Amino acid sequence: MAADPLRLSDVAVTVVVDDPAAAAAVYEILVGPVDPATGVWAAGNGSIAAAPAANSGPWAAFEAADVPAAAALLGRRGLPLVGEGSVRRAEGVAAVGITNAAGARSGAALLDHVVYTAPSVDAAIALFAGRVGMDLRLVRQFGEVAQVFFRTASVVVEVLAGGETGGADFGLWGLAWRCPDLDREHARLSREGLALSEIRVGRKPGTRVATVREPALGTPTILLEQTPR
Repeated sequence: MAADPLRLSDVAVTVVVDDPAAAAAVYEILVGPVDPATGVWAAGNGSIAAAPAANSGPWAAFEAADVPAAAALLGRRGLPLVGEGSVRRAEGVAAVGITNAAGARSGAALLDHVVYTAPSVDAAIALFAGRVGMDLRLVRQFGEVAQVFFRTASVVVEVLAGGETGGADFGLWGLAWRCPDLDREHARLSREGLALSEIRVGRKPGTRVATVREPALGTPTILLEQTPR
C-alpha cells in the first residue's frame, strides 16, 4: 500500500513583519543565526521566515513527503492549493499550506506548537482533521472559546475556536517555543535585552509559560516548559 501523502510532519512558518531588520535581530536572539542560503531561521522541527507587511498574511506550510500527491488529495477533498512547485498554499484558507521541506533538523530550538484561530470547533475539525488529515487529540472549552489540539508527526497545532478570538475565518495567530529550562532561557533572553513577561503557570496542566513581548517578531510568541510528570 502506498504511503499516505498527507502524513505531515515539520512546519515552515512565515510571519509578516513591519521592520525586517528588527525582526531579524530578535529572531537571531530567540532562535539562532539565519541561514544565509535560504533566509530562514531553522528549528529542530521547522523553520521561520519573515515577510514584509505587504505580504498576504502569516501562514504555515506543513511538510509532506509527496507534495504533488498531497495537493491532488487535498483538491479532491475540496481544498485546492495555489502553486506548482514545492511550496503550495491553500486557496481560500491562505493560512495553511504544504511544502516538501520545512528547513528543519538543523536548529537547536523546537516549536512546541503553532496556534491558529477558527470560526468554530466544527470548522477546525473539518479543516485540520477532515481535509488536512491531522490527528485530533483534544477539545477543551473555556467559556465561549475552545482549544482544539491536533498533531502532525512532529508539531502540535492548537486552534482557538469560537468567540471573539475565532473570528470569521482561519488565521495563524501565534507560536510557542519549547524550553527544557524556562528559568535559564528567560534569564538568557532578558540579558540579551528582550522584553518578557514573568513566568506563570500555563493553561495546560504541568506547564509554565512566559510571553515574549517583542512586536518585531510579527506574531504573538510564548516560551513553554513542560514539567516532568
